[in-house]
Amino acid sequence: MNFSVIRGADTSWGKSFAKALAAENRHLILIGTKEALLEALVREIVRKHRVLVHYLVADDADTGSIIAACEKINDRFDVDLLINYAETGFHQRLEDYDIRTLDRKLKTNHASGILYLHQLLPNLLLHAHAQVIDLWHCPYPVPAWEQALLTFNKRFAEHLNSELNEAGLVIHSVALPGYTAPESGERVAAILEDVMSGTAEKRLLTR
Repeated sequence: MNFSVIRGADTSWGKSFAKALAAENRHLILIGTKEALLEALVREIVRKHRVLVHYLVADDADTGSIIAACEKINDRFDVDLLINYAETGFHQRLEDYDIRTLDRKLKTNHASGILYLHQLLPNLLLHAHAQVIDLWHCPYPVPAWEQALLTFNKRFAEHLNSELNEAGLVIHSVALPGYTAPESGERVAAILEDVMSGTAEKRLLTR
Protein backbone atom coordinates (compact mmCIF):
# COMPACT_ATOMS: atom_id res chain seq x y z
CA MET A 1 0.00 0.00 0.00
CA ASN A 2 1.60 3.26 -1.16
CA PHE A 3 1.35 6.63 0.57
CA SER A 4 1.84 10.22 -0.51
CA VAL A 5 3.79 12.40 1.92
CA ILE A 6 2.81 16.07 2.05
CA ARG A 7 5.21 18.39 3.82
CA GLY A 8 3.54 21.65 4.86
CA ALA A 9 0.10 20.06 4.99
CA ASP A 10 -0.98 22.65 7.56
CA THR A 11 -0.56 25.45 5.00
CA SER A 12 -3.19 26.58 2.51
CA TRP A 13 -1.35 25.07 -0.47
CA GLY A 14 -0.52 21.88 1.41
CA LYS A 15 -4.16 21.45 2.38
CA SER A 16 -5.21 21.89 -1.26
CA PHE A 17 -2.79 19.18 -2.38
CA ALA A 18 -3.94 16.83 0.39
CA LYS A 19 -7.59 17.20 -0.62
CA ALA A 20 -6.82 16.74 -4.31
CA LEU A 21 -4.78 13.59 -3.71
CA ALA A 22 -7.42 12.16 -1.39
CA ALA A 23 -9.98 12.71 -4.13
CA GLU A 24 -7.76 10.51 -6.31
CA ASN A 25 -7.97 7.79 -3.62
CA ARG A 26 -4.37 8.18 -2.53
CA HIS A 27 -3.41 7.36 1.07
CA LEU A 28 -1.72 10.26 2.84
CA ILE A 29 0.90 11.14 5.43
CA LEU A 30 0.56 14.78 6.44
CA ILE A 31 3.52 16.67 7.94
CA GLY A 32 3.28 20.09 9.54
CA THR A 33 3.95 22.15 12.65
CA LYS A 34 0.37 22.83 13.78
CA GLU A 35 -1.13 19.67 15.25
CA ALA A 36 -4.65 21.06 15.62
CA LEU A 37 -4.79 21.98 11.93
CA LEU A 38 -3.43 18.58 10.90
CA GLU A 39 -6.00 16.76 13.05
CA ALA A 40 -8.81 18.86 11.57
CA LEU A 41 -7.61 18.12 8.04
CA VAL A 42 -7.45 14.39 8.76
CA ARG A 43 -11.04 14.43 10.03
CA GLU A 44 -12.22 16.40 7.01
CA ILE A 45 -10.56 14.05 4.53
CA VAL A 46 -11.66 10.75 6.09
CA ARG A 47 -15.27 11.98 6.25
CA LYS A 48 -15.26 12.46 2.48
CA HIS A 49 -12.91 9.79 1.15
CA ARG A 50 -12.15 6.13 1.81
CA VAL A 51 -8.43 6.63 2.28
CA LEU A 52 -5.96 6.18 5.12
CA VAL A 53 -4.55 9.40 6.54
CA HIS A 54 -1.79 9.79 9.14
CA TYR A 55 -0.09 12.93 10.38
CA LEU A 56 3.26 13.81 11.96
CA VAL A 57 4.30 17.03 13.68
CA ALA A 58 7.80 18.15 12.70
CA ASP A 59 9.88 21.31 13.08
CA ASP A 60 11.42 22.10 9.69
CA ALA A 61 14.15 24.17 11.35
CA ASP A 62 15.26 21.21 13.48
CA THR A 63 17.31 18.53 11.74
CA GLY A 64 16.58 15.98 14.47
CA SER A 65 12.84 16.55 14.19
CA ILE A 66 12.88 16.00 10.43
CA ILE A 67 14.99 12.85 10.70
CA ALA A 68 12.72 11.44 13.43
CA ALA A 69 9.61 12.05 11.32
CA CYS A 70 11.18 10.46 8.24
CA GLU A 71 12.38 7.45 10.24
CA LYS A 72 8.80 6.83 11.39
CA ILE A 73 7.63 7.01 7.79
CA ASN A 74 10.37 4.74 6.48
CA ASP A 75 9.73 2.18 9.23
CA ARG A 76 5.96 1.95 8.68
CA PHE A 77 5.01 3.05 5.17
CA ASP A 78 5.80 2.70 1.48
CA VAL A 79 6.08 6.11 -0.16
CA ASP A 80 5.82 6.77 -3.90
CA LEU A 81 5.10 10.52 -3.84
CA LEU A 82 6.63 13.39 -1.85
CA ILE A 83 5.06 16.84 -1.96
CA ASN A 84 7.97 18.96 -0.69
CA TYR A 85 6.44 22.36 0.14
CA ALA A 86 8.49 25.42 1.09
CA GLU A 87 7.83 29.15 1.32
CA THR A 88 10.26 31.72 -0.01
CA GLY A 89 10.52 35.47 0.17
CA PHE A 90 11.13 37.73 3.15
CA HIS A 91 8.58 40.35 4.15
CA GLN A 92 11.20 42.57 5.78
CA ARG A 93 14.88 43.41 5.36
CA LEU A 94 17.45 40.87 6.56
CA GLU A 95 18.89 43.34 9.06
CA ASP A 96 15.46 43.67 10.68
CA TYR A 97 15.38 39.97 11.64
CA ASP A 98 16.99 38.77 14.85
CA ILE A 99 19.60 36.11 14.16
CA ARG A 100 17.58 33.21 15.59
CA THR A 101 14.49 34.03 13.52
CA LEU A 102 16.61 34.45 10.39
CA ASP A 103 18.36 31.13 11.02
CA ARG A 104 15.04 29.29 11.42
CA LYS A 105 13.57 30.91 8.31
CA LEU A 106 16.56 30.04 6.12
CA LYS A 107 16.59 26.43 7.36
CA THR A 108 12.84 26.03 6.88
CA ASN A 109 12.71 27.70 3.46
CA HIS A 110 15.86 26.40 1.80
CA ALA A 111 17.63 23.60 3.70
CA SER A 112 14.92 21.31 5.05
CA GLY A 113 13.54 20.27 1.65
CA ILE A 114 16.82 18.62 0.68
CA LEU A 115 16.92 16.84 4.05
CA TYR A 116 13.38 15.47 3.62
CA LEU A 117 14.30 14.18 0.17
CA HIS A 118 17.56 12.66 1.42
CA GLN A 119 15.84 10.85 4.28
CA LEU A 120 12.95 9.52 2.18
CA LEU A 121 14.98 8.77 -0.94
CA PRO A 122 15.64 5.04 -0.20
CA ASN A 123 11.89 4.56 0.36
CA LEU A 124 11.00 6.37 -2.85
CA LEU A 125 13.54 4.38 -4.85
CA LEU A 126 11.74 1.15 -3.97
CA HIS A 127 9.05 2.17 -6.46
CA ALA A 128 9.50 2.13 -10.21
CA HIS A 129 7.65 5.38 -10.86
CA ALA A 130 8.09 7.49 -7.72
CA GLN A 131 7.61 11.25 -7.94
CA VAL A 132 8.83 14.26 -5.97
CA ILE A 133 7.19 17.65 -6.39
CA ASP A 134 9.19 20.53 -4.93
CA LEU A 135 6.74 23.39 -4.38
CA TRP A 136 8.22 26.86 -4.03
CA HIS A 137 5.59 29.25 -2.71
CA CYS A 138 6.55 32.89 -3.35
CA PRO A 139 4.14 35.13 -1.41
CA TYR A 140 6.71 37.97 -1.26
CA PRO A 141 9.10 39.45 -3.83
CA VAL A 142 12.26 37.34 -3.97
CA PRO A 143 15.53 39.32 -3.69
CA ALA A 144 18.51 38.45 -5.87
CA TRP A 145 20.40 36.62 -3.12
CA GLU A 146 17.43 34.39 -2.38
CA GLN A 147 16.81 33.77 -6.06
CA ALA A 148 20.34 32.37 -6.14
CA LEU A 149 19.37 29.86 -3.43
CA LEU A 150 16.25 28.88 -5.38
CA THR A 151 18.34 28.42 -8.52
CA PHE A 152 20.75 26.19 -6.59
CA ASN A 153 17.88 23.99 -5.36
CA LYS A 154 16.43 23.70 -8.87
CA ARG A 155 19.82 22.86 -10.36
CA PHE A 156 20.28 20.23 -7.65
CA ALA A 157 16.92 18.73 -8.66
CA GLU A 158 18.09 18.64 -12.28
CA HIS A 159 21.29 16.89 -11.20
CA LEU A 160 19.34 14.27 -9.23
CA ASN A 161 17.03 13.69 -12.18
CA SER A 162 20.01 12.81 -14.35
CA GLU A 163 21.66 10.70 -11.63
CA LEU A 164 18.48 8.76 -10.87
CA ASN A 165 17.33 8.43 -14.46
CA GLU A 166 17.48 4.64 -14.52
CA ALA A 167 15.90 4.29 -11.08
CA GLY A 168 12.67 5.87 -12.32
CA LEU A 169 12.43 8.66 -9.73
CA VAL A 170 11.42 12.03 -11.18
CA ILE A 171 11.75 15.35 -9.35
CA HIS A 172 9.66 18.34 -10.44
CA SER A 173 10.12 21.92 -9.31
CA VAL A 174 7.08 24.20 -9.31
CA ALA A 175 6.81 27.87 -8.42
CA LEU A 176 3.54 28.82 -6.75
CA PRO A 177 2.15 32.37 -6.70
CA GLY A 178 0.56 34.07 -3.73
CA TYR A 179 -2.31 31.94 -2.45
CA THR A 180 -5.90 32.62 -3.46
CA ALA A 181 -8.51 29.93 -2.90
CA PRO A 182 -10.21 29.88 -6.35
CA GLU A 183 -6.89 29.84 -8.22
CA SER A 184 -5.30 27.22 -5.99
CA GLY A 185 -7.72 24.44 -6.87
CA GLU A 186 -7.14 24.84 -10.59
CA ARG A 187 -3.37 25.18 -10.14
CA VAL A 188 -3.14 22.06 -7.94
CA ALA A 189 -5.24 20.04 -10.39
CA ALA A 190 -3.05 21.14 -13.31
CA ILE A 191 0.18 20.29 -11.48
CA LEU A 192 -1.00 16.84 -10.44
CA GLU A 193 -2.42 16.04 -13.87
CA ASP A 194 0.86 17.09 -15.48
CA VAL A 195 3.00 15.06 -13.07
CA MET A 196 0.85 11.95 -12.75
CA SER A 197 0.26 11.66 -16.48
CA GLY A 198 4.00 11.73 -17.11
CA THR A 199 3.87 14.77 -19.38
CA ALA A 200 6.17 16.65 -16.99
CA GLU A 201 8.77 13.89 -17.00
CA LYS A 202 12.26 15.07 -16.10
CA ARG A 203 11.64 18.72 -16.61
CA LEU A 204 11.25 21.69 -14.28
CA LEU A 205 8.00 23.62 -14.22
CA THR A 206 7.97 27.37 -13.68
CA ARG A 207 5.33 29.92 -13.08
